[in-house]
Amino acid sequence: MINLIGNELKKIFKKKTIYILLIITLAYILLMNIMIKVTDNEYSYYYYYEGDIAYYESMLDELNPENPSDRSTYIDFQKQIELLTLTKEYGNNSWQAYVINNMLNSYVDTIVAHEYSDEITEDAYQEAKSAYDTAITKLESDDWKYFVNQDLEEINASLEEQYAQKEIVADSQALSMIENTIYDLELRKQVDEWRLEKDISYAPSFLNDQLEVYYQNQSSLHQYENTDINELSADELQYYNSSLEQASLARYYIDNNIILDNNGREIFLTLFNNYELFILIIGIVIAGSIVSDEFNKGTIKLLLVKPYNRVKILLAKLIVCMLILVLTIVFIAACQLVVGSIVFGFDSLSTPAIFYNFDTNRVETMNILAYVGLIGICKLPIYILLTTLAFACGTIFTNSALAIAVPFLGYMVSSFINQLALAYNVKQIIYFVTPNWDFSYYLFGGTPLFKELTVPFSLIVCLVYFLIMVVVSCIVFKKRDIKNI
Repeated sequence: MINLIGNELKKIFKKKTIYILLIITLAYILLMNIMIKVTDNEYSYYYYYEGDIAYYESMLDELNPENPSDRSTYIDFQKQIELLTLTKEYGNNSWQAYVINNMLNSYVDTIVAHEYSDEITEDAYQEAKSAYDTAITKLESDDWKYFVNQDLEEINASLEEQYAQKEIVADSQALSMIENTIYDLELRKQVDEWRLEKDISYAPSFLNDQLEVYYQNQSSLHQYENTDINELSADELQYYNSSLEQASLARYYIDNNIILDNNGREIFLTLFNNYELFILIIGIVIAGSIVSDEFNKGTIKLLLVKPYNRVKILLAKLIVCMLILVLTIVFIAACQLVVGSIVFGFDSLSTPAIFYNFDTNRVETMNILAYVGLIGICKLPIYILLTTLAFACGTIFTNSALAIAVPFLGYMVSSFINQLALAYNVKQIIYFVTPNWDFSYYLFGGTPLFKELTVPFSLIVCLVYFLIMVVVSCIVFKKRDIKNI
């Protein structure tokens, strides 16, 4: 058997196809890293685009503020011009851009409306103008904390009002609405307090984004506060766990002042998402042609006259396919490590993998190599089963094109099949291979696509499909007549 495996490996490494595929893969890895390096601009809000002001000015030319039907639109466009002009002055990468578009909106609206409408009183105008002038001074002096404190004052005032309302409201529906409002205000208050404590300005940045991630996902979790998790559907449970994971990770980053950029580390951590197609291409192309080429070229007769039975010959070829698959994964991982370190710097891999463990209900860290290796082991059943499918098709039909096309078709429609089954609650899908072959769903206490699935069940399903393909291949290969080849 060892001699057979050795001979098959020599055959494969004599083929130009394997080297062409490896070179293309390496080129893609290099190109991807360079493209991310070049195009990975700073965080930005993009409130202002070149040409926006000119667009609104052209629209104003078509409106008449004296005409009541045009007045509200005219005021709105005029307000947009004022905000865009201010944003352009400070730039989309500034904290001022956020404040201008989120905190000065009402002031500018009142100031502009006062000029064209009698509905705005002089007192309201003067109050808005005074607040606006103060805000402009703070923008110019780079005092972002002023706006955080202003927001905190408004939140605390609203909280006092809501708590007072809570004491006198008897209606259960109204009480529920007040409690939801209080929760949202407390959440916003926590975010503002984090800003001040951790010195996170409104400027676009990783930690600023994490504040928003925490707020959004913690808000989503609140709707499940009084729900029994075990009663959630598979789809709802996936959403709940995703929100819990994102909120917990965001809090961990903020508490520990961890800044993660889109560098070589992030590409390496998502290795199998980025390069899965190339792993499958190499594995499927080799497996789909390793037997069929022997028949197409007529070399199968020379192979079968050797003192080995057919099953051993076929299994040796299958083992070689699996070895090539593993070597491909190692090759791609090594290339990404080297290329990523060169492009982004060797310190880009110094931060460990950070993930949420549902078993322990806390954020944990792991060596980055160990983490990627663990993900790889969990993804391996996908690659093994698709490679085996290509091998089986090549053995049964002796057609390389068909043997390569069928696994790729199965891979492309697998997600669609799973989602369709989820949407229509087709429980029988759990006996199909596609919901079972990705074990990364189970990692760190995660939930599978369907609540009925477990690790032992998925292992059995994958093993059954694997054995069926191998056994059928062996039977067909053993009985095939080669006299007329």
